[in-house]
Amino acid sequence: MPTVRHWIIAHACADDPALLAELPTLALPALQRWLALAPVVGEALHGPHTLNAPHEQALARALGWPEQVDPYPWAGWHAQRPGAPCAWLVPCHWHASLDHMVVLPPEALQLDANEARALREAWAPYAASEGLELLGDEPTRWLARGALLARWPVPSLARVAHRRLQTWWDDHSDDPVARRLLRVLEEAQMLWHDHPVNEARRARGLPTVNALWVEGAGVWSGQGPSPAEAPARVWHDLTPAALAGDAAAWRDAWQRLDQEHLGPWLQAALDDGQPRWLTLCGERGWRCWRLDPGSAAPPPRRRWWPWPRRAPNAQPTSPWWIGL
Repeated sequence: MPTVRHWIIAHACADDPALLAELPTLALPALQRWLALAPVVGEALHGPHTLNAPHEQALARALGWPEQVDPYPWAGWHAQRPGAPCAWLVPCHWHASLDHMVVLPPEALQLDANEARALREAWAPYAASEGLELLGDEPTRWLARGALLARWPVPSLARVAHRRLQTWWDDHSDDPVARRLLRVLEEAQMLWHDHPVNEARRARGLPTVNALWVEGAGVWSGQGPSPAEAPARVWHDLTPAALAGDAAAWRDAWQRLDQEHLGPWLQAALDDGQPRWLTLCGERGWRCWRLDPGSAAPPPRRRWWPWPRRAPNAQPTSPWWIGL
């Protein structure tokens, strides 16, 4: 596996005021040193409502994929199945309030592997009858393949979890393929309502698993490097706490990432002199810095005037998270 020279940090900042309030006082010495040494070499600020989250946009760009509005086919790429319609199906909980719904991801449900496996086995025969083949063995993110998954214009769960749910699929209610996929997903809801797993969860006071979220859908063309050969990787260490709005956990996760990953990675760059890229992502965009410790510093400029010259006023430096 090649050395990773480009790390993308998902949810490095967020729109949540509680998380934003942490940033000015957050002690991140490795990150601060990195930003002091590296110039910004690119950014994209598309806003909080795109189907592709900023870290997904940044990774697709690093892979050489063309920019697109529809979600990227991450499931097919990760599974290395070019030309096959694939997606991930994520068991979750839809919480209904008076005027809106909120999606809770598996980590917020305390959903264990045995529970997820039992729900999957119960639904798999019906899915197969509709042309959906469940593959792989990830307990809380099921790889699926089938013609119904060729296009599903809905963002990843990391874009919507713990947020007010917008029903993107309503815009495609006249699409027969989309309607058929919705029926398949509704069957899972009905099948699981009285399933022993959910009965046991109700008895323990836990949220039931009452829905599947489809993400990473589409057909991967085979373009670009494989996941093992990708020049960039995404750190998701900050994502669970950011989505849950847990400022204390997010701060702790940031400090661990800075100490255990960014610090050693920065030192490795300084030791081998090879360039590295760091992309920080929020909910609205991404910004990339390039560190090139091997480049020669410009020679000192000889001054011809004999008298001291007043130094120009330093320009104020904006916090790195502005706009993200």
